[in-house]
Amino acid sequence: MSVPQQDGAVISDAPSLSPSPCASSSTSPRTTSPSTTSLHTPSLPAWTRRAVHIGAAWASTLALFALWALCTRSPAGTRALPSPAEVAAAFVTMCDEGVLWPSVRVSVLRVLTGLAVGVALAVPAAVVSGASRLGDALIDKPVHMLRAIPFPALAPLLIVMLGIGEAMKIALIATGAFALVYVNVRDGVRAIDPGLLELARAYRMPRRAVFTKILMRGVLPQFMTGLRFAITVSWIALVTCETVNSSAGIGYLLARAQQFFRTDQMVLCIVLYAALGLLSEWIVGALERLAHVRG
Repeated sequence: MSVPQQDGAVISDAPSLSPSPCASSSTSPRTTSPSTTSLHTPSLPAWTRRAVHIGAAWASTLALFALWALCTRSPAGTRALPSPAEVAAAFVTMCDEGVLWPSVRVSVLRVLTGLAVGVALAVPAAVVSGASRLGDALIDKPVHMLRAIPFPALAPLLIVMLGIGEAMKIALIATGAFALVYVNVRDGVRAIDPGLLELARAYRMPRRAVFTKILMRGVLPQFMTGLRFAITVSWIALVTCETVNSSAGIGYLLARAQQFFRTDQMVLCIVLYAALGLLSEWIVGALERLAHVRG
């Protein structure tokens, strides 16, 4: 109902449209910064993140083992591939016989010795070849020819030269490791910035400091890459040399299993080679991380 207007006064039922400070603060929408509106999800604990990372890294390997177990569910007489349970039983049997761990120890010792000899020869040869044209002319081509010779073709020549004992086996492993470390270290030496060497020469740095501070640090990534490949090739060369006049070693166990058609022991030897290769890769990765931290 309208109210009669008086002189000089206007009375209305409609609310006043003039904004008041209290009303504006209570009715207007609040504007907040993006930092307050963002959702803060709690971070996972360190052990949970570590478990997720390990699970993701091993997911494909576990999937392969699951596929292996799934494909060998049929009776043993109807398939050629042994099941994981049969391989595990062969592992227990060979441990009880006392032949497994001595053979693993002998194989690891052969690989480490051959790898050490190959690296000790490859690093100085690569430095000389990468740093001088004369060294490149004298060393590079014979090394590339040596890389092209397969291990089964090189083994008889080493037997003639070194006999059929341990020297031949270590020399074959060292040859495979030498070529890969040489190529990577040589390329690393050639990739060093010549300006750094000129600067060191201008400041008259000692040769020992140039070698350790510039050359070795610059070559370290390529050396670690070559070492990774060299370890893999060393295990491959081990298979070739351990099948020749060996009485111990994983290759000897593999040859014996082939002779008696023990597929479970054959697969066990292959799994051991794969596990030792994976362990070697992990050790090289740990050494690489340690070198980067200290560098």
